[in-house]
Amino acid sequence: MRKVGTISELWRYPVSSTSGEKLEQCEVTANGVVGDRRFALIDAATGGVAYPERDKRWQRAIFVKSRIVSDGDVEVQVPGHDWWSVDAPRLTEALTAFFEFEVSVRPYKRAGSTSADIVFANNRYEVSPLHLLTSASVDHLKAIHPDGDPDRRRFRPNVYLETDADLSGFAELQWIDAHVQLGDIPATVIAPTKRCGFTIIAQDGLENDPEILRNVMKFGNRNMGVYCRPDEPGFISVGEPVFV
Repeated sequence: MRKVGTISELWRYPVSSTSGEKLEQCEVTANGVVGDRRFALIDAATGGVAYPERDKRWQRAIFVKSRIVSDGDVEVQVPGHDWWSVDAPRLTEALTAFFEFEVSVRPYKRAGSTSADIVFANNRYEVSPLHLLTSASVDHLKAIHPDGDPDRRRFRPNVYLETDADLSGFAELQWIDAHVQLGDIPATVIAPTKRCGFTIIAQDGLENDPEILRNVMKFGNRNMGVYCRPDEPGFISVGEPVFV
């Protein structure tokens, strides 16, 4: 196997569509990062899950933050407020005031989650495995669109890889079906990551920029980043090497 880089950042998004948390270490299984996308923001009137890339009402979701605390509970912070547990009534009130329509938080129904007392969010997508993005891809997109800012946060990776100097272009798209070694965890690259309108919306420090997605569509066939399925459970950490 060939060394291609080093894990620079690890991210987890406990509530989908919100700004996630940067980690020094995370636990992974065949389904990806443990605790990733456990909950969803919901339109309380319809039960519909947040879709920032399709519905402008939801584009402010990226300014809401989510995290998992030491006891495993998920907390959410609405701008201008403290961190509150997902089941705190004050959170629902703050979300509703922030979005200007009634918003609540519900858990996704995943394999093994059963309870007659819980109202689940409709699965927006199947649980994605690890989403890996390389600095080579970000640098390539910046070279194509020098006036823009294709910050890696726009693409919401779980693993952000600082690639070695000899890699260029959308490097990870060449790794489909390849075996990768993320620190001590063997994994398989299973699919490219199709990009959506979430990549262009404004967030903290970043302006709305439709050229981001246009260039990914033109030069990457809409793909940037890849999904990896860990072949064994375990832990990965920032600073560990990655081999392909």
